[in-house]
Amino acid sequence: MLSDTVQTILSGESYNATQLDWLERRLDAIPPQTLRSTALNDVAVIRLKLTESKLVAHDPQIASDLSNLNTAVTAALEGTPSSSFLWLIKYWIQQERGGAADDGLKLLRMSYSLGPNESWIAIRRLPLALRVFSSLPPDIADQTLSEFAGLVRSHFYQEAADIVAGPGWAVHEKLLGRLAELKKSYRNQFAQVLASKDLEGASVPGADVGERRSRPF
Repeated sequence: MLSDTVQTILSGESYNATQLDWLERRLDAIPPQTLRSTALNDVAVIRLKLTESKLVAHDPQIASDLSNLNTAVTAALEGTPSSSFLWLIKYWIQQERGGAADDGLKLLRMSYSLGPNESWIAIRRLPLALRVFSSLPPDIADQTLSEFAGLVRSHFYQEAADIVAGPGWAVHEKLLGRLAELKKSYRNQFAQVLASKDLEGASVPGADVGERRSRPF
């Protein structure tokens, strides 16, 4: 079942090259016109996994994979136009292709408007939004900061810490500042996880733990 494969992918399980090749051949053998909307969504997610793997491997045929993914996402959106995740994939494709910034913002805005409070989407959406944070209009920038706070509120501490240390570092003060609105217990727990990153100048407002310790000379 395609749905079983999708759940495995979304859970973060890794696939080796042989498994990915089998998945691709399986998708290529399925006539898209025979699939219902749910199955089209599944195809889009699997195509995303395949394309991401090709990018990591620096596959020279990546343009073809992006095209296949775009076709799959477009077909899925026709049946499920309210899917925040599909709009986010569409945004990612546009970014990878170097499309116009205004067009990309429209896609990102659609994703936020249709799924503003879904943590499993936020884990993927935040890194993409933060990479272009300086060019985001005020409303989307504010949603991005709120989404980060929501991730911490939902106890995704490790994922949030990875975001601060990675794509969110350029605006880490804004991200961490937004946590002031959370309960202190959440801030304390997140601060403990963030402290393990040993980031210079990264502290959670009002937290009792997680302040960066001085290292011995």
